[in-house]
Amino acid sequence: MRLPIPKGVERRLQPLKKRADEFLRNWEWTWTRAFVAGVLVSFIAITTLAVIPSWMLFFADETLQWRTRLMITIRDIIVTGWLGTWAGIFVIAAYIIQVYRRKLRGERQAERYSGGYR
Repeated sequence: MRLPIPKGVERRLQPLKKRADEFLRNWEWTWTRAFVAGVLVSFIAITTLAVIPSWMLFFADETLQWRTRLMITIRDIIVTGWLGTWAGIFVIAAYIIQVYRRKLRGERQAERYSGGYR
């Protein structure tokens, strides 16, 4: 399901979409680019999956004084939801970018994922 985009916004985003498509179509990985991308993704992942949840737990405990059993449970549910959501976003975003890049290059996905003989 695609969300409707107003025509004016779509018209203004068209040059950016063409540039992004061209970039993804022609992108080739080198060792340097892969290393820099890995460091960037690692920094973002550590920030969203470790630093922010740790701060949330500290803030709930020290500032908000959530020390009853119910409040501790609510705090843990919030942090678990945060972690699960962002872990899913990382995996799904990588998959979507890879599928879109293959589509731009005209590559086909394997028809039989399990392989083997027919």
